[in-house]
Amino acid sequence: MLIAPVAIRITRILSDLHYGDPASRVRSLVALRPLLAGADRIVFNGDSLETRFSPAAQPVEEMRRHFLEFVRDEAPGAALLTGNHDAGISDLHHLDLIGGLVFVTHGEILFEDLVPWSAELPQIRELYRQQLAGLSSAERDRLEARLAACKRACTQLRLPYDSHPRTSWSRTVHTARMFWPPTRTLAMMRAWRELPARAAAFARRHRPGARFIVVGHTHLPGVWYPRHLVVINTGSFCPPFGCYAVDVSPEQVVVRRVRHHRGSFELGRVVASFALAPTRDGAEGSAATMPELVPTP
Repeated sequence: MLIAPVAIRITRILSDLHYGDPASRVRSLVALRPLLAGADRIVFNGDSLETRFSPAAQPVEEMRRHFLEFVRDEAPGAALLTGNHDAGISDLHHLDLIGGLVFVTHGEILFEDLVPWSAELPQIRELYRQQLAGLSSAERDRLEARLAACKRACTQLRLPYDSHPRTSWSRTVHTARMFWPPTRTLAMMRAWRELPARAAAFARRHRPGARFIVVGHTHLPGVWYPRHLVVINTGSFCPPFGCYAVDVSPEQVVVRRVRHHRGSFELGRVVASFALAPTRDGAEGSAATMPELVPTP
């Protein structure tokens, strides 16, 4: 899906809010308001909240309703991209911005097992295998078909626990699941190490004209430069690493740290910025132009 730059001047990308998760710093959606100011359109790049099947369906539905109402009222026209935690929140799995120069997707598709550090890995692996088995060899090579299969697998995942724990004990158990067994931590560290190369290879295969790929998923924010491509991971609103916001306009791509200050979120210092060179006829940056890194303090 393409978004024309003539209609949207500044698109701001945020990811991995994990609203409702006890580990998320987003206790109230109102705290996000400062991050919405100054942007013409907001892109929520997946894992905005938990919508997977769990024994506690009512809290899940409440969180979904609150989030969708907030987006409707505070960020009209926002793009809700799916993640692995909210694969059913929309049918939008990726975006191409600035004529294809910037490619945006959540990031689970970069990994063969989607979430290789998950406690539900055997279930996820089997569900994804079943979905891929239903595709022809040609469809497996098509980005849209493969992403759709990935999201169908995620929506079928059934959690054996309350995804929105409400008591102190259930929250403690929920948090402990993130780090046990120890092999989960090792798998996460491997994913952090491999993500830049995986993202670059994915973009070269499916979006060879892109010069930026923006993802989330692994919760480790960063900016990498593998072979004429800029890989940006926006991190997560969960600790410990924090997150970035990415502003995309026809003139530049700017990566800023998100600050959590006095219970609210706001844009912080610039981590990296990239000028988008105009084409020879004076048109705005296209997929054929190379970004120029602008040094920042």
